[in-house]
Amino acid sequence: MIINLTETTTDQIVSALLAEGVSSGSRVLTLVIDTDRDGLEAALVAAHGASRDHPCRVVAVVAPAPDGAHAADEDRRHHGSRPDGAGHLDAQIRLGHDAGAGETLVLLPEGEAARHADTLVVPFLLPDVPVVAWWPDAPPARPATSPLGALATARITNTPSQPDPSAALAALAPEYTRGDIDLAWTRITLWRAMVASTLDSLVRTGTVHGIVVAGEPRNASVSLMIRWLQLRLGVPVEREDAPGIPGIATITVRTDTGELVISRKDHERVMITRPGSARPQVVTMARREPVATMREELRRLAPDLVYEEVLATFVADAEPVAAPPTHTVAKLGDHQ
Repeated sequence: MIINLTETTTDQIVSALLAEGVSSGSRVLTLVIDTDRDGLEAALVAAHGASRDHPCRVVAVVAPAPDGAHAADEDRRHHGSRPDGAGHLDAQIRLGHDAGAGETLVLLPEGEAARHADTLVVPFLLPDVPVVAWWPDAPPARPATSPLGALATARITNTPSQPDPSAALAALAPEYTRGDIDLAWTRITLWRAMVASTLDSLVRTGTVHGIVVAGEPRNASVSLMIRWLQLRLGVPVEREDAPGIPGIATITVRTDTGELVISRKDHERVMITRPGSARPQVVTMARREPVATMREELRRLAPDLVYEEVLATFVADAEPVAAPPTHTVAKLGDHQ
């Protein structure tokens, strides 16, 4: 069910929620989404899917169109019902099958109202549960001090949505605050677990001499994988572009006995080819969709110290990254 409210206020939205008998007792968090009209529905699909594991209230703040007005505003101004440029708030309340495991509020501010998104959101934050801010599209320059980010205990960005994801991630790195996370990192959780388990014995015996990570050009997950491997293994890690293949295509490990290759076979599986083995091992590892990555981050809600360490290498990019001699497989396997 979708209830549309025009020319409304936050008090009227709260009253409408109460009239529908909405209870917040079973909600484990408030998810605040900062998006635009083009990205709204895709963001809500991911949020609603994740909410089935983590019942939450979703509050989506939709930025005005670039020209600052939509057709309804033009019609109102044409008929003189509001001074040109005055602000107002439209909203939707989505319940039941239109809202996942919780209720969804879509706030559509215009004009002056759009300049105070944090003020609009505060009345809808649930008490005594975490607040998570998510930017499914372009992130603010510094998420932690942005109007909506300042309300949150955890902040999720999505640099894979940007034209140059690696550059977008590098731009965020100097502004990192504990509680920040990017879905480019979440996308490689399974890859890191796979690499850690596959290289276990090789790392213990010190027979890894170099690694090549091939993948999509400018892909932020590829950049993060390279830096994680450099930190954990202290061996040269090279990047190789594989145009037309989304994400990571192959990880080739040079060892004393030959090359070990972990490669993406298809959407659901990867292959592990070990030196001297005629038959690759096929392992199920599905590509991660937005619902899966959001589900993981809403489950965590704690600072990811490994991500923090890896992201710091973007800031100190000119400095060589060397692993201490005491690093062990336990460190490599730290795929928090």
